[in-house]
Parts: sequence; structure tokens; C-alpha cells
Amino acid sequence: VKIACIAQLVNVIAPIMTEPKGAAWRQTIYYPYYFASVYGRGEALQLGVKSPGYDAEVADNVPYVDVSGVYDEEGRTLTFFAVNRHGDKSIDLEASLHGFGEARVVDHQVMTSADLAAANTLKNPRAVTPAKGKGAKIKDGHLTATLPPYSYQMLRLSLAAR
Repeated sequence: VKIACIAQLVNVIAPIMTEPKGAAWRQTIYYPYYFASVYGRGEALQLGVKSPGYDAEVADNVPYVDVSGVYDEEGRTLTFFAVNRHGDKSIDLEASLHGFGEARVVDHQVMTSADLAAANTLKNPRAVTPAKGKGAKIKDGHLTATLPPYSYQMLRLSLAAR
């Protein structure tokens, strides 16, 4: 995909909210769009994700975890975007980095809230924003991290020069 568009950039269903002749603030959806726009560059990876699931009205065995990834050969980076839909349990993520060589975690951002209705507002514009993640590590060619309940994460890895 070379281009992506957002139908309405401001207000209604937007990542940026405003007041007439007043303040502007970032809505929660702004941050995943931002991370994808800045770090989702390169070749999309075809990932085989295994996750526990749940049954919903419209589908059975919906995975709690979704992960997408991008390899930027020129920038020598791997970036993963992960979501944990489980409301009560953290889920451990393990990703094989086989074929990419040595790597190190250079950025890890986490967004989470126990309240799915939480929103950034004029009075509280930072109710749900990214925070520095901790605990993501690489060992023996595997990236591991813990995905807290109801969370979105961006994990960025720098690859050693070949």
C-alpha cells in the first residue's frame, strides 16, 4: 500500500479533536496512526501468529493477539505493532528473528487502559497516551515482551549491519 487516507482528519471520528477557535488535542487513535506512519515503512512481514482466542457473536476463535511487522532494509530496522484484546490477562509475545541477525530494542511504546471507553478530552487531553514500555528483550534470536490487557504496543528493533 503506497498511500492511506483518513476520511476526516478533524473531529467526529478523527485522530485530532478541536474546539471552535480553541484548543486541539490528539485522540487515542492518533498514536497508532502516528507510529504506523513514521515507523511502518519498508516491507510488510508475513507473520504466523498463534494466540489464544475467544468466541464472539460474529466469529469463533477470534485471536486475542494481533501482530503486524515491517522490515526496513535501508534503515536496518524491524518494527512490530501488537494488540492484546484480552481484558484481564497479559499475554506473552515471542517473535523469532531468524534470518535478521543480531538486533536490539531501540523503542518500545505501550498504550493501555482498563476502560475501553476512555478518551482524551479537552479537560484531560492525555488520558490515554503512549508510555515507554519495559521488559521487551532479545535473547537467542527471539524477541520477547509482555502485552498487558487491552493494550497496543509498538516495538522497534535496530539490526546489526551485515
